[in-house]
Amino acid sequence: MTVSRRTLISGLATAALQLTAAAAWSKGRRLQLSAAYGDGIFHTQNLRSFAARVGADTRQSLEIEVMSNSALKPMAQVLPALRRNDIQFGEVLMSSCADIHPLLAMDSLPFMVRGFDEAARLWQLTRPVLQEFLLAQQGVRLLFAVPWPAQGLFCRRPVNSIVDLKGLKLRVQSDATKRLAELWGAQPVVIGAGDLGTVLEQGSLDAMISSSTTGADSQAWKTMKVFLDIKAWIPKNMLCVSELAWKGFAEPERQAISRAAVLAEKEGWALAQQADELGKKVLVDNKMSVAAPSADLRRMLDLMGERFGREWVAKAGSSNMSVLMEYNKKRH
Repeated sequence: MTVSRRTLISGLATAALQLTAAAAWSKGRRLQLSAAYGDGIFHTQNLRSFAARVGADTRQSLEIEVMSNSALKPMAQVLPALRRNDIQFGEVLMSSCADIHPLLAMDSLPFMVRGFDEAARLWQLTRPVLQEFLLAQQGVRLLFAVPWPAQGLFCRRPVNSIVDLKGLKLRVQSDATKRLAELWGAQPVVIGAGDLGTVLEQGSLDAMISSSTTGADSQAWKTMKVFLDIKAWIPKNMLCVSELAWKGFAEPERQAISRAAVLAEKEGWALAQQADELGKKVLVDNKMSVAAPSADLRRMLDLMGERFGREWVAKAGSSNMSVLMEYNKKRH
C-alpha cells in the first residue's frame, strides 16, 4: 500500500501538533494524580512523597497534585482517563483491571505466594510484560507497583485443617473468596467493606479472609479469636502516567519521575510490610491468637494454589503460561 505525500504530511503535522500541545500543556497546568484511597492509607502517603520528590527534583517545573479517595475519577475510569490525558497520573488496584490482561490478576490468585519475597519475585517476572502491554494497548506507562498487607484468615475457632472450615459462615467479597468458600465447603456470606464492622459486632460471621490491618481497623477481635497468617495473596496497586503527558515532559523531567518512581516502589514495599506487622501487633494486643498455619494446613493451601494456577492458565492461555512456569521453577 502506498501513502500519498499529502497523507504523510498530514500525519506528521498531526503528530507534531500533539507533541506541541502536550509540551505546552505540561508547562501551563498543574499535573493531577488520582489516588484511589484515603489520606490515612500508606499508599496515598507514599504517592504524596512521590509527588513531592518530583517537584523538588524538577525545581517545581512539574507540580503534581494528589487527589485522594478517587475524587478525580472512579478507579474503573482511571486508565481510560489516562489514555485521553484527562488526568496525568492514576492509581489502580491491579486485579481490578484483570479483564484487559490476565497477568494483572496474578497477584490476587490464592496461595500463589507465601510472603513478600515471593510476591516481589512474581512482580519482577510480570512487570516487563505488563509495561509493554499497557504502553502499546492502553497508552499509559506503568511507573511502579506497591503491595497491600498479606491476606490472612480470621476465624472464631482454631483451624488446623481445611476440614475445620466446613459449614462456617465465610465472608466473600470477590470471585476468589467465593471460590474458596466453595472449595472449603463454607457458607458464603456477601458483606461489603462498609458493613463489616456492624456484622462483626452482631457476631453473625464465623470466618473471613482479610489483612491484619483491616482486622485491626474493624476490631475483628469482637467476634474472631484467631488470625492465621496464611498470606493467601498479596495484591498490589500500580501507578501509571499518561503517555500523552509523558511526551510533553522534557528529558530531565522524565528522569526525575523515573527516579522518584524507583524510590516510591522501594519505600512502598517496606511500608506494606510495616503495616502488616503493626496490624498483627494490634490483634495480639487485643487478645487474638496470631500464628502461622500448621505444616499440614500449609501443604493443603499450597496444593490449592497449584489448582488456582491451573485454572488461571486455562483462562489466560498458553501465551501467558511462561511467566507462571518461570515463577514456579524458581519457587520450588
